[in-house]
Amino acid sequence: MGHDTQFYAPGRFSWGWRRWQAGLTLVEVIVAAGMISVTCSSVMFAFTSLNQMAMVSRLYTGAAINAQSQIDLISTDSPFEPQYNIVPSELQPGTTSTSVTVYRDPISNFTVTGTMTTTVTAANGTYANGSNTDTLYLYEATVTVTYSYRNRNYSVSMSTLRTADV
Repeated sequence: MGHDTQFYAPGRFSWGWRRWQAGLTLVEVIVAAGMISVTCSSVMFAFTSLNQMAMVSRLYTGAAINAQSQIDLISTDSPFEPQYNIVPSELQPGTTSTSVTVYRDPISNFTVTGTMTTTVTAANGTYANGSNTDTLYLYEATVTVTYSYRNRNYSVSMSTLRTADV
């Protein structure tokens, strides 16, 4: 049996057809470039959003640390004996405001400042102790740190109660 060369020898038409299918058309290249552009844009938007959320979290943590530090000072400052008129300056009833640094970037020195407002009220009460009536010296302190980032206002607030040391 002889071989028919018509089936084995590549003809001019079939060779040209295969070469045409092996390449990319201009439409395919444009579609691929568009898909890559959309993907890159989406990734960049996601990274920008994540970076902004990280900064907002960093600022919230800084404000919370400032408020907690003031609460710790109020809770531990001694001596606190209001029955003998011995009250530390942090526990004097009233409202005080101070400027605080919420965050400072170590590389660029970008700084976000805020205002820490401390409000102390004396919520003294009386209670019956057998046949005697005693006074409970109870002071309430609320610390609020407010700051602004990207034209939005944020605040962190913490409260504590303090009674006399003795």
